[in-house]
Amino acid sequence: MNDGIRRGMERQLRDWRREVGGGSRRVGWKIGFNDPRAQARFGLEATLVGHLRERSQVAPGRALALEAGMDAMAEVEIALELSADVPPGGDLGEARAAIGRILPALEFVDFARPFENVETILAHDIFHHAVVFGSQGTGRQGPSLEGVTATAWKNDEHVADGDMRLVPADLAEVVRHVADTLGAFGERLLEGERIISGSLVTPIPVRAGDRIRADLGPLGEIAVELS
Repeated sequence: MNDGIRRGMERQLRDWRREVGGGSRRVGWKIGFNDPRAQARFGLEATLVGHLRERSQVAPGRALALEAGMDAMAEVEIALELSADVPPGGDLGEARAAIGRILPALEFVDFARPFENVETILAHDIFHHAVVFGSQGTGRQGPSLEGVTATAWKNDEHVADGDMRLVPADLAEVVRHVADTLGAFGERLLEGERIISGSLVTPIPVRAGDRIRADLGPLGEIAVELS
């Protein structure tokens, strides 16, 4: 782990610990820079890890407010819900067994946030603004992505098809990476937490008044109105 990533994670987790210590519920974690082209731009050898906040989680059916000055983008993602703790340093089998559900998700990011270097990007939680998870009924048991696709619409216009190669075929690799990254900073991946595993589409520019909808095949649909 290079010094920039270490310093960025330390700054990010310092803010996260402050929120959790103040009573905020642990929601989970996010994968960033899962596109190899973006990794190459910043000289990365692996994806980055950020956190999800209680205050940035939007309930299905609720409008998501965008803030003035944002360079807002929507990302279609797959969320993994954990049915067991995953300690660092384990094997893929342990991580695989801990995946209880797979859900559709939409993440909204703000590219107006600092973009200078990896440390700054991590310190500002990899552009995270908000996350919306699909309803509980759209998940399914087991870690398989068989038959899963991703298609996105903005205001009923088809705008993107997902590239499933941007997520490991074995989702245990995502869980293992997050658990080991957190372990390097004295943290643990816990039962009930969720991981969004990186965008399946090129980020979609959005603004207030837009409606974003995504269909992930057997995982179901997810939609959100922006205000």
